[in-house]
Amino acid sequence: MKKVLFLLIVLASMLTLAGCNNNDDDDDDAIVRDNILRFDHLNGHGDVVTRDAYILFEYEMRDYVKYQLAYVACTCRAPEVNYWKVAYVEINKSSNDIKRISFDQDGTGHYLAGFWGDSDPIPNPTNATYEDMKADFIPWLVGKDSEDLEGIEVFTNEEYVGGIQNTKTIEEQDLIDYYSGASVTTNNMIRVMKVLLAYHEENY
Repeated sequence: MKKVLFLLIVLASMLTLAGCNNNDDDDDDAIVRDNILRFDHLNGHGDVVTRDAYILFEYEMRDYVKYQLAYVACTCRAPEVNYWKVAYVEINKSSNDIKRISFDQDGTGHYLAGFWGDSDPIPNPTNATYEDMKADFIPWLVGKDSEDLEGIEVFTNEEYVGGIQNTKTIEEQDLIDYYSGASVTTNNMIRVMKVLLAYHEENY
């Protein structure tokens, strides 16, 4: 009886291993993840690290496309509170510009589609809040397309830490001054929107 049980266990193990090997060798069984966007994350010290942003939701409407995009903005917070942000974004199909960005409700106002996940207020000299972001910085991004953001890597007209500098001047200097010290939030929102716009242009 013990021999029969041993043979059954060996046979089951061989079948399992054979199944695993077939899956590994068969490209048709590979999982394709086309919802991952790579962006150059910039921290407050000027270090650039390529990170993943994930398209959680994508839905094509007649005139625009709805997205939910998850990414990490700040890496300087303690790991136990380093939450991911979820941006709800609408991008127009005809002009490929940003129609809406929200970290709370969607365009209907009935659904909570986003999540701020960042400091509120942001610990900069002005203690800028998420409500401030909604009032002026996010509207600065709305209406822009890839061409508008080309040459803008950081939300400043000065040289950023690490020698990073835009090749295009940002006209809204007062807005820049208000968010000085909140560079991780503003810079990475710009950077992640640029890769989402590129993705949108390629697919729509």
